[in-house]
Amino acid sequence: MKRILLIALPLFSAALLYFHTTRSAPAEQPGQRAAQAVSFRVVFGWKQEKALDYSGSVSLSEGKVLTVKPWRFFGDDSVEGSSWKLALKKTAFENQPDKPAPGGVQNFVPAGVVITVEAPSSAVARIRTAQGDVEAPLRDMQYGRVLPFRGGDVTVERAPLVEQVSTGPGENDYPSLTVTRRGAVWTAWQAFEDGGDTVYARHSTPNGWSQNFRLTEQKTDIYRTAVAEDGRGRIWVVWSERAGQDWDLYSRTYDGKSWAARRKITSLDRPNMSHRLGVDSAGTLHLVWIGYRSGQSHVFWSKLSGDTWSTAKDISGPGAWVPEMGFDSKGSLYIAWDSYRNGNYDIFLRKISSDGAAGSIIQVTKSPAFQAHPSITVDRRDRVWLAWDESDVNWGKDYFNHDTVTRGAVLYSRRKPRVAVLEGGVWKQPKADILEPVPGRYSRYIQFPRITCDGKGRIWLSLQVRTASGTNRDDNWSNNGSWERFLTSIEGDRWTPLMPIPDSSSRPEGTFEIQPTATGPWMIWATDNRPGFGSRKADASYEVDTARFENHAESTIPSLVAFNEEMPAATPVHANEPADVARMRTYRASAGGATYRIVRGDFHRHTEISKDGAGDGSVEDYFRYMLDAAAMDTGIIADHSAGGTDYTWWRTEKAIDLFLIRDRFTALFGYERSVKFPNGHRNVVFANRGVPVLKIPLAENRGTQNTGPLLYPYLKQYRGICFGHSLTTSQGTDFRDNDPEVEPLVEIYQGYRTSYEYEGAPRATGGEKAHPEGYYRSALAKGYKLGVQSSSDHVSTHSSYTLVYTPDANRTSIVESMRQRRAYGATDNILVDYRATDDRGRVHFMGEAFDSTAAPKLNVKIAGTTRLSKVEVVKDGKFVFLSQPEGQNTEFTYVDNNPQKGTSYYYVRVIQADGNLAWSSPVWVNYR
Repeated sequence: MKRILLIALPLFSAALLYFHTTRSAPAEQPGQRAAQAVSFRVVFGWKQEKALDYSGSVSLSEGKVLTVKPWRFFGDDSVEGSSWKLALKKTAFENQPDKPAPGGVQNFVPAGVVITVEAPSSAVARIRTAQGDVEAPLRDMQYGRVLPFRGGDVTVERAPLVEQVSTGPGENDYPSLTVTRRGAVWTAWQAFEDGGDTVYARHSTPNGWSQNFRLTEQKTDIYRTAVAEDGRGRIWVVWSERAGQDWDLYSRTYDGKSWAARRKITSLDRPNMSHRLGVDSAGTLHLVWIGYRSGQSHVFWSKLSGDTWSTAKDISGPGAWVPEMGFDSKGSLYIAWDSYRNGNYDIFLRKISSDGAAGSIIQVTKSPAFQAHPSITVDRRDRVWLAWDESDVNWGKDYFNHDTVTRGAVLYSRRKPRVAVLEGGVWKQPKADILEPVPGRYSRYIQFPRITCDGKGRIWLSLQVRTASGTNRDDNWSNNGSWERFLTSIEGDRWTPLMPIPDSSSRPEGTFEIQPTATGPWMIWATDNRPGFGSRKADASYEVDTARFENHAESTIPSLVAFNEEMPAATPVHANEPADVARMRTYRASAGGATYRIVRGDFHRHTEISKDGAGDGSVEDYFRYMLDAAAMDTGIIADHSAGGTDYTWWRTEKAIDLFLIRDRFTALFGYERSVKFPNGHRNVVFANRGVPVLKIPLAENRGTQNTGPLLYPYLKQYRGICFGHSLTTSQGTDFRDNDPEVEPLVEIYQGYRTSYEYEGAPRATGGEKAHPEGYYRSALAKGYKLGVQSSSDHVSTHSSYTLVYTPDANRTSIVESMRQRRAYGATDNILVDYRATDDRGRVHFMGEAFDSTAAPKLNVKIAGTTRLSKVEVVKDGKFVFLSQPEGQNTEFTYVDNNPQKGTSYYYVRVIQADGNLAWSSPVWVNYR
């Protein structure tokens, strides 16, 4: 639901927007009581002990209440005028200090209201509730101060005044912000509506905000905006736009009267994305972004001279993410980014002097931990401040259900911020611990720091925190996640307590920009309007919000000490993985007159877009994992019903197109259809974009209507395929439907749960086994021709691989190769080349069915990642051959000495000494 602009807008815009760079707020004269707009958040139920009724209202001793907005309201909770109805409720709710429990926990959910008033500082807010009254003087609502009441069960704290910038319908996202030299604020963003994106811009005026300027004519794919003012006072807006398979940067400029024509900035090194604009002390405009060369990402830099951008210069070398930049007083540019070049994510920095000379690349962090998402600012002493977030070592490496030894870290196990300062060529850090002001209930997921330095030299930091979810399980799975932003500043040897930023609910790593002014930060973000503490509604939409916060007090010089980087121990996982991956990518197999290569993928991974994906990380995390930690070649984002809205599906498909990287990664389109037993969950996959999500009728979910007659025609219409998964669980199937044209494969192994080969099979221990009829061999016994693949589902990483033999790596070829069942599943980069030579000398690849009058030669070639334990041939559910090789490679031919008339299937299973497995798709032989 869209919010109405505050009626205090003239105060907010006129008094602050144009004059904040040079003036402070006037002091009150004796006898004067100047009204001001103030926001504060009141929270009830921090003690989480009782289901109390905190219904109430707010009034003022002087002044007026402007708005009352709910925070974490659900069920029958409601707001009307300056009153609210609120009953604290106990439900599945994460209380982070609790020890994670296998089945989750039940807690009372703290909830409250955000109140905005127009009143003098002498006013008192009177908050009346069914549990008693609270009186909070406005003068006591100081930045960073929490006012406790009722023994700490109720708190009142100051909050920035939030204003909605975007207007009109649609999903407004990826905003950017700049403050001009004259003090005006410009913002740009993109809006999704009617099947496409449009770029808009807007600026402040003494009376509010200008009209919306529409900068793109045709609806298309847009990814992220940037806005800045050049030395001639022109406003530049830059965005990334897709044309065919190319993503390039485009711009338009505004000279105060009109917008210039659209210009294309880039033409090579595609895709071009993650761009930032900045201006140095001389007024020169700079642009940094990510571009790709030979499948590798690089940070590029260009600067503006007149109307011409300089030739792009590679700043980072290969393997770079999300650049940010800052400038010192001498006009030097500092560019920060993160990179996986050393086998884990580290922070890097490079200085470019005002004359364009580039210094050496500085590796800021050297820990084996995950360190990413840098933010940068330069203070008035020309010290470079960096902030980033950290996670565990071996990020994205081996983690699977019921593993006895945890070797890797899932993508979203924890996050915490770090800050470092470059002073005189020496790295230091604040003496104050950034985690100290963070309440214990928020201690697990603190991420995506954004840092800036205002005109008084005060360092401000905004943090994104997962404030709630529906679970707190020990396997990191989580649902109903909610992420919000907070603000703090450093004062000498302490960080001030976190101040909540109202209406800042967003996806993890959602766009948030922070810009300095003379006395504090300007902030802009896209809020997704999640109601409650993370439950979603179909009509919830994104909007762009902005806020400014001022602190007129003089800044206290931060206390700095030597930078101390934690160096946790990291046991190497898959030390030979680069060579294993290279072997898989260069291997070629010939059969039937065609030559095939192997592409490695994962076709069952979730992100936070899924309602139960709060423990899976962001869409960016997905691509970091696929490109770097797992070095995959293909895959889909498999969120439930693609998130359930047109925008989540659009955002997913756009990301898949954005990361279609030549010579490196071919992402496919897909999602998960989550239908209960007996129909079962299936992931659908398409080579083409724009396929509508197929709804799930209630009768199908109840099992009174079969999936096949609904799903199979849809897949044939759009040339898609599907895979069943979680086969023996309540999400599984009794294999009541099968159409080999559109359902060629089944998920034989899932890292999040178990193996579904047969009861008691390797890695088939644990996991839900409610429906044993769902085992893979049960489907084969029915005569179904189903090949196999292996994928992750939630949480699990680096333990599930779908390997597809395909003539080339374009989307259509990959999908059609899976349709032909030229695929196998594995838990590591194990090479399996399995084919059959029939009685006429014809070669048939795994997945094929053919006629023969005699037993074919089954030719098996295996290259493992370590010593092989055994290689087995399975015929019609029975082991008919066993090989126990000496090393990690083997090659043999098996001929069945007892073929029977009719159809038999044969597949190969590989078991390594380290427990990793691979399963080929079968060949089916019809003995005549």
